[in-house]
Amino acid sequence: MRGLASPLPDFFCKLSEPGRSNIVVMAETLDDEALVARFNQGDESVFEQIVQEYSANVAGLANRLLGWPGEVDDITQDVFVAAYLGLKNFRCECSLKTWLFTITVNKCRSYKYRRLLRIRVISRAGSKVVLARHRAADKAAMDSETFDRVRRAVVALPAKYRELVVLRYLQELSTSDICRVLGISRNLLQVRLNRAKKRLRQELMDLMEQ
Repeated sequence: MRGLASPLPDFFCKLSEPGRSNIVVMAETLDDEALVARFNQGDESVFEQIVQEYSANVAGLANRLLGWPGEVDDITQDVFVAAYLGLKNFRCECSLKTWLFTITVNKCRSYKYRRLLRIRVISRAGSKVVLARHRAADKAAMDSETFDRVRRAVVALPAKYRELVVLRYLQELSTSDICRVLGISRNLLQVRLNRAKKRLRQELMDLMEQ
């Protein structure tokens, strides 16, 4: 790959897990446990904190999984409705972020076929600000034409490959978290990721050779 001034190498070369220490992960888990405990004790203001903390992550993931369309507001609301209803049963076996990402992936898979109860957990105005922030961050990394090429290539992938690419290279989840979110083994993850990268190489070969 010669002189490619864009994030494209991330799709093909960045296979190591994100550099997060065990101390950081443990601290996040303890914080999650404290939040869930307070919620179970009747402090529903905790849920507002969870929405505020994770709404940008959920909206950004849905935005990327759905191909950057206009359904993200509804999906994001559905995710937090499901989270509100299920939080009392959350056992902290993973982080809240990973749990919310699991819900988000499932909602994105089924949003065309199901219409669930929606509440305005976050405002439309807030969602638009979040999405604008993600788009700005993406586009800042590459020029508009390259951005559109990469976006179309990712969107064109079959869902099982697109989910992996988005979670690994755009959301930067660890291998273990991706396996938990998608409910697959490490071996299957690696097989699908290799196939996804092969398809992207074929689609974006001219960019890689520049």
